[in-house]
Amino acid sequence: MDRTIRVKIIDACGMTCTFCHNEGTPVSADNHANHTGEFGAAGRSGRVSIYLATNGARFSSAPVFPDDSFRSALTQLRDVLDFNEVHLTGGEPTLHPRLPQIVAMSRSAGYKVSVTSNGENGERILPGCATAGLDHVNFSIFGTTAEELAQVQNIRYRSHSLAERKIDALEKSISLSLDLGLGARANVVIPNRNHVRRVHQLLDKYSPQLSVRVLSSLADGEESLHAIDLLLEELQAQPTEVRLIAGTSGFRVGYQLPSGRPLFVKHIRSLRLPETCTGCRFNNDTDCHEGYYGVRLYRDPRGRFHVGVCIQRMDLCLPLEEFVASSVAGEIRKLREQDYHDLTA
Repeated sequence: MDRTIRVKIIDACGMTCTFCHNEGTPVSADNHANHTGEFGAAGRSGRVSIYLATNGARFSSAPVFPDDSFRSALTQLRDVLDFNEVHLTGGEPTLHPRLPQIVAMSRSAGYKVSVTSNGENGERILPGCATAGLDHVNFSIFGTTAEELAQVQNIRYRSHSLAERKIDALEKSISLSLDLGLGARANVVIPNRNHVRRVHQLLDKYSPQLSVRVLSSLADGEESLHAIDLLLEELQAQPTEVRLIAGTSGFRVGYQLPSGRPLFVKHIRSLRLPETCTGCRFNNDTDCHEGYYGVRLYRDPRGRFHVGVCIQRMDLCLPLEEFVASSVAGEIRKLREQDYHDLTA
């Protein structure tokens, strides 16, 4: 059963990936002076938030700090929805100077803690996170060579030398994570057939200690899914298991390669909140990209926490205090129970 909450702890990021959803929020660096309805989907930073033009976002994201207000938010959400894992996201979480303290506070509130990272600052920050109790790191790998990484960056930032530095930082972060005993997992987004080679190179480059998970690009739809099918065919991958988690649209299919190495592919199934999603303009097989994926926690520039249930419908976000007392929280509990019943019947 899904008991994980995603927490966007920082908006800053040193990359400009063309398919970034930025957890649904505007790119803060490009929207400091803007207000609701004025948020720009593109700016001088070169970064994007692919759903911003249509998702009704009403606030930009500010850093989360390991203070009493964050502890209270974690405690309230744990008590209301029985969460037991915090997944820290961004932006790029390793750019947060107090990441180890955030990990420690989350642990003290009763949570297991994981991080999604592109590795650009891992060498400096991850040792402290390991000491604080970090469980594992999901490394987002957008290229195994400078050329590949540059290919998925904003055209103004396709610098070979910059991409080389990012690749070097990623490799050091992965190696360090393995040395520290952290669970190291590689997330690889495949937008189209041109990126299939990246996974071949990734598997050749890193030891089987690095768990590899292939993800489709939400922005590229069927083109991305066809590319994953091509990859599996080329790898001669044989399916071994399906891992479903009740209460979330995300699920994984496990494969085994001829070498015996495992590979996972993440998919999205059609799971909806029965009341909140009813009548939504995106609630169809074409426009709804993520379904009900789970709960996300954000902090705005005024220090208020907000809870969201859909990155395509950020207008559904509620202030934390309203969310914990709302019918939406009850709807999520009922969905978990019904989905668990349906999956295990």
